[in-house]
Amino acid sequence: MAAGSDVIKFLTQKVVKYLDEPKSVRKERRITKKNEREPLLTYLFGVVPMGLGLAFRRKKKK
Repeated sequence: MAAGSDVIKFLTQKVVKYLDEPKSVRKERRITKKNEREPLLTYLFGVVPMGLGLAFRRKKKK
Protein backbone atom coordinates (compact mmCIF):
# COMPACT_ATOMS: atom_id res chain seq x y z
CA MET A 1 0.00 0.00 0.00
CA ALA A 2 3.00 2.30 0.16
CA ALA A 3 2.85 2.81 -3.60
CA GLY A 4 -0.78 3.94 -3.42
CA SER A 5 -0.08 6.51 -0.74
CA ASP A 6 2.92 7.77 -2.74
CA VAL A 7 0.70 8.34 -5.75
CA ILE A 8 -1.88 10.20 -3.67
CA LYS A 9 0.86 12.33 -2.10
CA PHE A 10 2.31 13.15 -5.53
CA LEU A 11 -1.09 14.09 -6.98
CA THR A 12 -1.91 16.23 -3.95
CA GLN A 13 1.38 18.12 -4.31
CA LYS A 14 0.72 18.74 -8.01
CA VAL A 15 -2.80 20.03 -7.36
CA VAL A 16 -1.67 22.34 -4.56
CA LYS A 17 1.20 23.67 -6.68
CA TYR A 18 -1.21 24.32 -9.55
CA LEU A 19 -3.74 26.11 -7.35
CA ASP A 20 -1.06 28.27 -5.71
CA GLU A 21 -0.01 29.76 -9.06
CA PRO A 22 -1.69 32.98 -10.15
CA LYS A 23 -4.43 32.63 -12.74
CA SER A 24 -2.48 34.73 -15.25
CA VAL A 25 0.50 32.34 -15.13
CA ARG A 26 -1.76 29.32 -15.68
CA LYS A 27 -3.50 31.04 -18.59
CA GLU A 28 -0.19 32.05 -20.20
CA ARG A 29 1.17 28.50 -19.90
CA ARG A 30 -2.01 27.11 -21.49
CA ILE A 31 -1.77 29.55 -24.41
CA THR A 32 1.91 28.82 -25.09
CA LYS A 33 1.31 25.07 -24.91
CA LYS A 34 -1.56 25.38 -27.39
CA ASN A 35 0.56 27.45 -29.79
CA GLU A 36 3.45 24.96 -29.69
CA ARG A 37 1.23 22.00 -30.53
CA GLU A 38 1.48 20.65 -34.07
CA PRO A 39 -1.60 20.62 -36.34
CA LEU A 40 -4.15 17.89 -35.73
CA LEU A 41 -3.82 16.18 -39.12
CA THR A 42 -0.05 16.01 -38.79
CA TYR A 43 -0.36 14.69 -35.26
CA LEU A 44 -2.82 11.96 -36.25
CA PHE A 45 -1.53 10.87 -39.66
CA GLY A 46 2.06 12.12 -39.94
CA VAL A 47 3.57 14.06 -42.81
CA VAL A 48 1.43 12.58 -45.62
CA PRO A 49 -1.61 14.94 -45.25
CA MET A 50 0.69 17.93 -45.03
CA GLY A 51 2.47 16.88 -48.24
CA LEU A 52 -0.82 16.34 -50.05
CA GLY A 53 -2.07 19.71 -48.89
CA LEU A 54 1.06 21.43 -50.18
CA ALA A 55 0.77 19.63 -53.53
CA PHE A 56 -2.85 20.70 -54.00
CA ARG A 57 -2.08 24.28 -53.00
CA ARG A 58 0.65 24.46 -55.65
CA LYS A 59 -1.75 23.25 -58.33
CA LYS A 60 -4.30 25.92 -57.35
CA LYS A 61 -1.71 28.71 -57.61
CA LYS A 62 -0.63 27.73 -61.15
